Amino acid sequence: MSIAWHYMRDGVQTGPASTDEIKNLIASGAIKADTLVWREGLASWAAVSTQADFAGVAAPAAPPPPPAPAGSADVEQNKVFAVLSYLPPLLFLVPLLAARQSKFAMYHCNQGLVLTLAAIAASIANMILDQILWHIPVIGFLMITLLNLAVFAGIIVLVVMGIINAVNGVCKPLPVIGERFTLVK
Repeated sequence: MSIAWHYMRDGVQTGPASTDEIKNLIASGAIKADTLVWREGLASWAAVSTQADFAGVAAPAAPPPPPAPAGSADVEQNKVFAVLSYLPPLLFLVPLLAARQSKFAMYHCNQGLVLTLAAIAASIANMILDQILWHIPVIGFLMITLLNLAVFAGIIVLVVMGIINAVNGVCKPLPVIGERFTLVK
């Protein structure tokens, strides 16, 4: 008796299909390694690459494209603009206006813009907390001081990391904020 598999195609459940049919779909590229499959006996839908029946047939999901290599013409011509993206207060606008054609400069411009917006949001939150903590004698002052130092130090660390990435010709996202938002393409 053949196993009846079901698989997701464009968000629609498709099947049943035999193990050999699924293998042929994988080989033809119609089913990718991250395509969800299910058969009776499985607790839930799972990626085809995780199923033993398709071991060796399903290639792992393709990694994301690598960043522009250091030394490429785009990187070398636009490093200065990429570095300017991280300098306050609004220097991310310089690459946005002067190096719009550069993928490298736009990547770092986006990182700089997100960092600037995060710094503004952190400063506003910090001011609100300052107003609340100010009413607590002694401990409030200490907490305000530590909070202000932590926010300032965090922003400085992210600025330095961004500048280092730009100088090294790397398109690496900043921790915490860098991967979540794309405001400039």
